Amino acid sequence: MISLEKQLPRPRMLTGIGTPALVVSVLLVLLAVFAFAYLSQGDANGVPKAVVDSQREFVHEISRGLNNSVARSRDELSRTVEAYDKRPDHAAAQLAALTQDQPKWRSAAIFAPGGQTASAAVGQPVPLPPGTLPTRAALPLVDGNAPRLLLVEPLADGKLLIAELDLNVRSLRLEPRAKQAILIVVPDGGRALAQGAPVQDQPELDALIRQAVDGTARQATASRVGPAAPPADRSSNTAVAPLITADAVGKLGFAIVSLVYTDVVDSAVTWEPMIAALALLVAAVAVLLILHHGLSRPVRRLLAYAKAVASGNSPGTPPRTPNAQVNRIVEALSALASGQRPRAAVRDRSSGGVPAGGAVVLAVVAVLGAAGGVMATLIPAERDLPSQVIRDSENQVGAVADAVGDTLDGGYRKLVLLGGENGRADTDQMRGALARLLDENNRFRSAYVLSANGSVVTRAGRKPLRPEIAAPGEGGVVLHDVQGRIPIVYAYHPLSDGRSLVAEFDVRYLSRLLERMNGRLRVLDVDRRDILDTGGYLAFDQITTPVVETAHAQALTGRAYAEVTDVDGARSLLLAAPVALDGSAAQLEWTVVAERPVTGFALPGNQMHHGALLVAVVAVGVGLLLFGWLYFFQLRPLRNLAREATVLMGGDTSRVVSPRWHDEVGAVAVCLEVCRQAALHGEQRLGGAARLRGTEGIPTTIMNKVPERRHGGQTRRRGD
Repeated sequence: MISLEKQLPRPRMLTGIGTPALVVSVLLVLLAVFAFAYLSQGDANGVPKAVVDSQREFVHEISRGLNNSVARSRDELSRTVEAYDKRPDHAAAQLAALTQDQPKWRSAAIFAPGGQTASAAVGQPVPLPPGTLPTRAALPLVDGNAPRLLLVEPLADGKLLIAELDLNVRSLRLEPRAKQAILIVVPDGGRALAQGAPVQDQPELDALIRQAVDGTARQATASRVGPAAPPADRSSNTAVAPLITADAVGKLGFAIVSLVYTDVVDSAVTWEPMIAALALLVAAVAVLLILHHGLSRPVRRLLAYAKAVASGNSPGTPPRTPNAQVNRIVEALSALASGQRPRAAVRDRSSGGVPAGGAVVLAVVAVLGAAGGVMATLIPAERDLPSQVIRDSENQVGAVADAVGDTLDGGYRKLVLLGGENGRADTDQMRGALARLLDENNRFRSAYVLSANGSVVTRAGRKPLRPEIAAPGEGGVVLHDVQGRIPIVYAYHPLSDGRSLVAEFDVRYLSRLLERMNGRLRVLDVDRRDILDTGGYLAFDQITTPVVETAHAQALTGRAYAEVTDVDGARSLLLAAPVALDGSAAQLEWTVVAERPVTGFALPGNQMHHGALLVAVVAVGVGLLLFGWLYFFQLRPLRNLAREATVLMGGDTSRVVSPRWHDEVGAVAVCLEVCRQAALHGEQRLGGAARLRGTEGIPTTIMNKVPERRHGGQTRRRGD
């Protein structure tokens, strides 16, 4: 028996006959715990996550737009600094040119070092903050509910140019029922109302605003939710909670804060998480019981019986199990143990039992049934959205449309400015100016000078896509054609000598502007052709979806569109906004149309729906893992061994029985091989087979250990 035990393979980690059932049961229990915890989680303080997310995106877009506006204003101020450094005696005219027809500049003045009196000034009196250093700086002010920014620029002669810039937030559509307010807040706690409903001074609300503003030092956008309370106007029984969202505006030292009073969702206990967890726990217990009684226990009993037969001991009564393959192998071992020749062995009765595959299939069905139970908890996804989410999304689409329009119109203005400064420059000078234009503006892919007949005189950047034809009449922004693989959008400006400046916009840069918002965004022209698209498209493809056509048509009139409707069979939030109502980009007559499925918003119903679907998919994966593990590593080896046993019972003792895997089934295979050799060569082979294949004629001899010999104090072995 000891010799036999040394020849039997031992199961390694994850190869035992009961390991798959145990591992899968543990996985199902863990999945049940995860399902209950994940499906039971509610929104923080009862405010839907979709509202929090939409506010964060909305405020971040305002902050980014305001930061870009300040950056453009600083560029204008930098050009004034360059002009002053060249001709300081024209300071008054230069300041007047800066503020002319631009009401955003409240005032501008030039101060001597350490002086309090301006040597040149325009507009309202400019306050010189005490201790102002002669370095480039931006100082936010919010006193008198008039948010503004003091921009400090050092001049070459040691003086300081200080300009006062109004911080104007673009016109927004706010939710009146939510008492929404947009604030500009500085770190010392001062704040000014930019748009929306007035904010009352309340200690609790002021503390939340300070916490949100302080949170922007650790993350780009911070949100804080206050305690729920009944609405002040008593118009509804639903409690509301203040939601404060803050975003730092670049590195300018102030933050944009949005305050809304949003409805609190009742976090009532639902049965869906408990049902899903219970279904998975039942499946875990079922897998353990089915595989224990149908596979693990029968194989272990078979192994004990096979060891007894192969060692030559009295095996006792052959075990009867529910497993048909195990019973077949037991019959073969029993016939060999009775001393009968295999050919003479008579099977008086059938093997009985259920095939091992039945237990495997039943266990897998139990797991898939649990997945079906989880799917049964799926509640319908949301079909509507909170009004605050719709309003925030509408403002985001408007911001994207403004960004596209500002990019096009700003590119044209830069081209006009370049033409004014270099209109009479020669070819080499113009090439350098064009190269600087491209280095400072990623929006352009190519810039060049056209002659009167349309040929390229000089260029910078990539090869022009526009054919060499004369530029059309007056300057502006133009879409070259409505055919081709990509749209060719360019700005052009005629020069006084008959030449024209042309700058082609980079389509990829324009497309990235659309990626500022989640969902699918498209830019359509007046004839409903697809110019830009974040979802992959063919340029100039005609849009035929009726609701999209309706949204596009309304946006062309200058009115934004925002509705929850069915788009191509999917419930979606459809939005549209005009790209530009004035400026050079207005002649394009473009609109931005956005589509976002309602299921993509983090609403309670959607989260429950997606969570249950996730758990069900994982449960199906666990079932497939169980089937593959059992089929390839246990079921197939057991079936093959049962066939070998049937052949052996039929009298064919010439086939060697070899183990396939190092597990309990492999150990039974070794025992069966010992019994085969005993039937072929005699009972002296019991207790341990000489070898497993093909060399039974060569005897095995145990060699004695060769003694060691000592020569000259050294130990040597024979043969050294």
